[in-house]
Amino acid sequence: MLPDVPPFPQPKTAALPARERSDILHPSTPDLPGCPCGTDATPAGTACLLAKGNLMSRLTTLIVVLALAAGSWAQDEEKQKDAEKAGNARHPRLKMETTLGDIVLELDAEKAPVSTHNFIRYAEDGFYNDTIFHRVMSTFMIQGGGFTKEMDKKTEGLRPGITNEWKNGLKNVRGSIAMARMGGQPDSATSQFFINVVDNPRLDQAQQDGAAYTAFGKVVEGMDVVDKIRDAKVETNPKYPSPQPVTPVEPIIIKSVKLISAYDRDTVAAKVKALEEAAAAAAAAEKDAEQKALQEQIAKIEAEAGKKFTTTATGLLYLELEAGSGESPKPTDQVSVHYTGWLLDGKKFDSSRDRDQPATFPVNRVIPGWIEGLQLMKVGGKCKLLIPSALAYGKRGRPGIPPNSPLLFDIELLEIKK
Repeated sequence: MLPDVPPFPQPKTAALPARERSDILHPSTPDLPGCPCGTDATPAGTACLLAKGNLMSRLTTLIVVLALAAGSWAQDEEKQKDAEKAGNARHPRLKMETTLGDIVLELDAEKAPVSTHNFIRYAEDGFYNDTIFHRVMSTFMIQGGGFTKEMDKKTEGLRPGITNEWKNGLKNVRGSIAMARMGGQPDSATSQFFINVVDNPRLDQAQQDGAAYTAFGKVVEGMDVVDKIRDAKVETNPKYPSPQPVTPVEPIIIKSVKLISAYDRDTVAAKVKALEEAAAAAAAAEKDAEQKALQEQIAKIEAEAGKKFTTTATGLLYLELEAGSGESPKPTDQVSVHYTGWLLDGKKFDSSRDRDQPATFPVNRVIPGWIEGLQLMKVGGKCKLLIPSALAYGKRGRPGIPPNSPLLFDIELLEIKK
């Protein structure tokens, strides 16, 4: 049966007497003279034959048009099905079988291709089999995918960290799944994940290290199982130190995680590869820019001081402005200093001189660049320290200091407090 179609425009009929119009509408009516079923070749018979021919022609055209339309609609339906299939394949579903029931996850490979592809690779490698939900916080989230039921961290099969996709628009709301990572290291997520049991908007905001936490999918079936895990009785565990009990008393085991729908693996893998290459290129460009800025700053300071920096084995750059006459501090000593700190772009982020109040602290309680630099000084001395980010606040950064920032300090060692 042909599908319903809008009515086709009808050809206009010349004004004719009623009976002649009925010839066109009913060409085979036997009581009309000159009916084509007769043998007489009268003008009326010829007109009737022509009328029937015209109608048959129109019917044939209509049938052809409808057939072509039906074919076109069928193709459109197939295209629509292909599009829907492709769309679903970029929102793959996985079933996580646990000792408390099954959870079905739908991941978003369009908005979070790196995290989605990473999770599916771990699932297909069997990495999640027999791991547990090791961190359960009933007002926060449930975390798993990294420890065995003996509470040993699983390392075999672990791959390097992935690019953080926290700006993808997906949110850490109840039922969403996100990647766990190390604080201070935005791109450190590997196998561990967590499922939010409440809305956690603070996880969508940049942390001190400059990044948030990547949501990459949601629970579509089994939230009752998630809630069972959330409500599990927990305790402290010496293998997983925590300020509060978070480890389930009875291990909640992830038996398996399996792909249960189509997945456009090749397309997603290609996109991930392109993103990784772009990220690597951007990181290399950023590093080159930082190195250029660092060298420009070094040249400027050395020109102003008329002295050269000394570079230590760790990469710390030390330039003595005035030699001190006292002793040098040890790591356990408490010292009093004046200092001013700048970013390489010249922005001042802190100064004890501006406060007119020296800072006093144990040498071993500050950043590594300071610990090393202070021990190179003597009381009464002044110096400049150019501290690489790895010896400062690194990837974590801190308020006023972006992640991966080298820092420049002017320091005066006032005294060692006994």
